[in-house]
Amino acid sequence: MGYMSAKKILHHINSLPFPLTIKHYFAFDSATALLKDGVLSSVESWDALRQSHPHFSISENRDEWLRAAEAQVKKDGQDGALPVRAKEVVRIIDELGVQTLFSAGVGGAGLEYQIKKLKPALRLICSEYSTVSVNVLRKVFLECDSILLFDMKSKDWSIALENADARTQLVLLNRIDIDLSNDELRDMFRHMCDFGIRNILIILCGRITARGLLNRIYQRMLWRLRGVPYAFAGYLRTKSTFPLFWRGLYQSSDIELPYMSGFLLKKIER
Repeated sequence: MGYMSAKKILHHINSLPFPLTIKHYFAFDSATALLKDGVLSSVESWDALRQSHPHFSISENRDEWLRAAEAQVKKDGQDGALPVRAKEVVRIIDELGVQTLFSAGVGGAGLEYQIKKLKPALRLICSEYSTVSVNVLRKVFLECDSILLFDMKSKDWSIALENADARTQLVLLNRIDIDLSNDELRDMFRHMCDFGIRNILIILCGRITARGLLNRIYQRMLWRLRGVPYAFAGYLRTKSTFPLFWRGLYQSSDIELPYMSGFLLKKIER
């Protein structure tokens, strides 16, 4: 009993059970120098990264893209857990009676491919804010019903509900939290609420733990000592930070699975 209590206490401490946001840095090898203003926070930087770094690229070749979508080739956000993660998303879709899925900021769209593979009748709309990425995905993601150009920072989220009933529609935000500041996330959820979006599933890109925070500090020290160039690449947060962004707008239930951490949000009806 004492051992289990100690484990719970250590887990609680490691999880950092309080709101915290830190800047995230990453060494992109030779591609670091190609990022606009030396940071990964613009369409131009993402386009440069996708065209120069194999881990972040989206292939224009259908067969190569399928290998990544099937997790046969590891890419950013696309690993061996994709099929399992997709099954959990489909389970939530079935429980909610969802008929239309709008997925924002899909990147290589590996998870969305796996979802469509499991549930072909689902109406799937994907969006990206890079014209280059949208054009590539339209060539390779043939199963998708529609791929649109859309910036999640937009005040107008009506595009997510076009030809859809809000009651049977779900917005998927898969690993997009790293790309937005706290103010941008807060504004995004307010805009989504204003336009009547009722159901949101957010899958977290990553979260800060005590161990992870120390590892990141150590890694940056090594980069500096070795002269390795690195760039600002977004934000990381403790899990308890997120409910603050939609407080008063959505009720949320915590999702904590071996391959998926996040929240399911339902609009507070007034």
